[in-house]
Amino acid sequence: MRYLKNKLKIVLEPFIFDEYGEKNEIRFLNPPKPEMGDLTISSAFEIGKKLRKNPREIASSFVNILEEMDEIDRIDIAGPGYLNIFFNKRYFLSNIEKIFTLKRDKAEYKKIIVEHTNINPNKAAHIGHLRNAVLGDTLSRMLKERGENVEIQNYIDDTGVQVADVVYGVLHIDKLSIDDLKKMDRIDYYLWDLYVKVHLKDDEETKKMRREVHHKIEQGILPEKDYAEIISLGVLKRHLETVKRLGIDYDVLPRESDIINLKFWENAFDILKEKSVIRYQDEGVNKGCWVMDVFEDGEDREKIIVKSNGAITYVGKDISYHLWKFGLLNKDFYYKKMDEKHYISISDPDQAVNDISFGNGERVYNVIDQRQSYLQNIVKKALEKLGYEKAAENLVHFSYEVVALSKKSAEDLGFKIDSEKKIVEVSGRKGIGVKADDLIDELERRAKEEIEKRHPDFPEEKINEISKKIGSGALRYYMLKYTLNAIIVFDFDEALKFEGETGPYLQYSNVRMKSLFKKYEERFGENVENSIDNIPDFSILPEEEKNKLWETIVFASRLDSELELSINNLEPSRLAKYGFYLCQKFNYIYNSFSVINEEDEEKRKLRLITIYIIYKQLNKILDILGIEKPDIM
Repeated sequence: MRYLKNKLKIVLEPFIFDEYGEKNEIRFLNPPKPEMGDLTISSAFEIGKKLRKNPREIASSFVNILEEMDEIDRIDIAGPGYLNIFFNKRYFLSNIEKIFTLKRDKAEYKKIIVEHTNINPNKAAHIGHLRNAVLGDTLSRMLKERGENVEIQNYIDDTGVQVADVVYGVLHIDKLSIDDLKKMDRIDYYLWDLYVKVHLKDDEETKKMRREVHHKIEQGILPEKDYAEIISLGVLKRHLETVKRLGIDYDVLPRESDIINLKFWENAFDILKEKSVIRYQDEGVNKGCWVMDVFEDGEDREKIIVKSNGAITYVGKDISYHLWKFGLLNKDFYYKKMDEKHYISISDPDQAVNDISFGNGERVYNVIDQRQSYLQNIVKKALEKLGYEKAAENLVHFSYEVVALSKKSAEDLGFKIDSEKKIVEVSGRKGIGVKADDLIDELERRAKEEIEKRHPDFPEEKINEISKKIGSGALRYYMLKYTLNAIIVFDFDEALKFEGETGPYLQYSNVRMKSLFKKYEERFGENVENSIDNIPDFSILPEEEKNKLWETIVFASRLDSELELSINNLEPSRLAKYGFYLCQKFNYIYNSFSVINEEDEEKRKLRLITIYIIYKQLNKILDILGIEKPDIM
């Protein structure tokens, strides 16, 4: 629809300036009812308010300039000045590729960085991590579909306290060698259990020993440093395999250890001191610390950036990392290929791949749950205080709520739930939660059972292929369909339904359309795409059917607007729900108006064209949502 809106703007905006002396961007609305038109212009109200003129008279002048356009069939003035536009149906369908394009003519930013997933490499990924990964991947896909240059990062905190905790456990509880770790097939599963064991004993002496291990890892002291590297890389490889099952990957994996080794913080520290963003506190409770003044909750407070013992806080490292992201640090990592797809940061220039660089983004999205809002805000404030207002403005926290399990799903996975609560919250330290791979395995197993019922004659390989696509699609849609401020309570039965607002419902609708097109081609010997070249006149249809088909076509043309709103409002759930509504419209048409058995060729073609348009748009939506398309279900 952007194509038609731009054509209307090209005609109307110069006219408004010449006639009324106003530079006014045209405002478009979707009419609340199909009979009120295909698109509404509300700009007459804004101009009327500024100039104290009757909006209806202004709208009338718009009609005079627009009614000669080939794209328009007629224009109605409604109410006090709404301009309801009815498009020329033949023109609309003849220019469908232009009207339905999603990419902008020009990218809004030179480069957009999306950082997501960011699982601590100390144990297996769990269900909560999957919401982050699916949201971040979908945001990246939405931006790319709009025509943006997107770089996807997955930050690896390989020197953090969580890694230190399991290094402590390996060295002091299980007392394993590095060779023992290397031999493990599922190091991430082993560490899942070890992490719980580490936190069972939480006395002061144990905490002190864990802090010492953490300090040695940050200082690069052996053997702790080597254990941390073996563990973090081993777990990271497993994490990448896990998210790959959902069609997710990354461009680069920056590591915290390289931020330390390459002295990113030292550079950032100098900049922060030079611009008086931080100051040394020589008295009070924060004596000996470097602090940044922040104004919160109506009072001035001090945020510690460097502790009195010289340790850099998490937010301090994060400030230096974001200066690099925006190309403001005058430093870069070295990089090498970790596998065929992913680059990983390294500190050694002798191992580096030449002619590759990352970072230097103009806009940055950090996909992190709402519990990190405070720290994200501190980084933004630091950028502002440094004078990088544009970077601060373009640092976006993509915040979301956490994931829990329904009590029934938790019990299905083998957890003994004594509580009367209906939901089970995830806790890595307590070992309460479901490993991401176990969750995906269970979804695939259930999908496989359903496929075997429907197609008992299918070979095992085919059934496995379809069940993987259905399981992945069910999980991705379930993680996307809720608004970001909603806590997701995951339920297997709800996610895998073939009817209702689910991934399998969208996949099944897609399969039904493909099956219809195949039958059409077999029956009439004509390729579906070729059949839309000769477009019959809509007037041949009964009024009710004509309105229903045209309403569906116009609704399908709004995908670009839905994509823009989903990006601007940071709500992928909007796009997911739009895809669901589109499938509902297809199923209504499919069940109400026959295609294959319709004897009238022109009626048959108009119905086929409408379904084909839905099919093309649904395919785009499925690609953006990262949902694979099975051939059969």
